[in-house]
Amino acid sequence: MRSGTSSGPRVPRTVLTMKGTKLLAAALIGLASLVLSGPHAAAEWFADVYAGESFTEPHDVKRDGRGVGRSTFRDVDFDTALSFGGRFGRYFDSFPFLGFAMDVSRFSPDIGPQSVHLDGCVSPGSCGSGQAGIGSFNITETAVSVDLLLRLPLIKRAGAPNGLLQPYVTIGRPLVFTTVDPRNTRLFRNHHSDTDLSFGYKAAGGLALQVYANLVVFAEYRFTQVATDVDLQDGASAAKTTLRTELNTQSALIGISARW
Repeated sequence: MRSGTSSGPRVPRTVLTMKGTKLLAAALIGLASLVLSGPHAAAEWFADVYAGESFTEPHDVKRDGRGVGRSTFRDVDFDTALSFGGRFGRYFDSFPFLGFAMDVSRFSPDIGPQSVHLDGCVSPGSCGSGQAGIGSFNITETAVSVDLLLRLPLIKRAGAPNGLLQPYVTIGRPLVFTTVDPRNTRLFRNHHSDTDLSFGYKAAGGLALQVYANLVVFAEYRFTQVATDVDLQDGASAAKTTLRTELNTQSALIGISARW
């Protein structure tokens, strides 16, 4: 499922980064108010904010167009990116080790200029195998998921009935919005983007530490996977040309959580 292509002006990455920073700051203020609002309870609601680095593994990028034919760019590298997001949920009253959450996250594993191995056609009548440049692309991934969480309460005390230390794992099936925007490439028309909507996979594990009555800090490792398929325009003829790839991403995150 996709949205249509767009040729309008693009918002600079620096502006997007500033907006993301402001959103995180607003979320931190909201969490602070929750932390000071009430006592810690056995059955918990929680609200998290987090940020960290995401590392997307190299993967083949495939191009398929009526006029050009098919080509595969082997083992394309993706940029390391800032990942950030928020999570809101609850651990069940009867089973305090079991919970659910709504999670929203975002990062941008862009493709930078590079030379990779090509199998296929670069232009009509020009096909073969060898080194070729792929150009540069902006890629933005936004994921929304409902996750299942399992935690292990350790070091229980009067002020921490659910444990001062909580190892946890979480799994989910995120709905992923992936926008691909060619920035500087001869393969596609530049600044004509498309957005793919697909279900992916997510698994994570982490360690949470209670540092105040209802304030928790945590560190989390996360793996996500999604296959993306966008319709762009050929750089020479403007004919419909499909780009396909897979984003397999490992993220190292740190965050804070309000519990009540």
